[in-house]
Amino acid sequence: MLNQSLSDKIINLRRMSAEYYQKAAWNQLLALDNYRENNFIAAERFAQLSFEDQMNATECAELADAEFCLHLELEFE
Repeated sequence: MLNQSLSDKIINLRRMSAEYYQKAAWNQLLALDNYRENNFIAAERFAQLSFEDQMNATECAELADAEFCLHLELEFE
């Protein structure tokens, strides 16, 4: 069974991941809106922000998975 502090850490990492994915989606929408308005510089910037947020989201999710796997390995030993 996960101890409370480890469980909280995993939940916080998953929450951070979800927040980054949400920001990525909004930035992608802003990129598309700016592209439609022929504001290509802003569109490119929002697309870049979206990409960075997606990478951060993936990193947080991977960290949460690693924490959980580490805990399982320790529990089996």
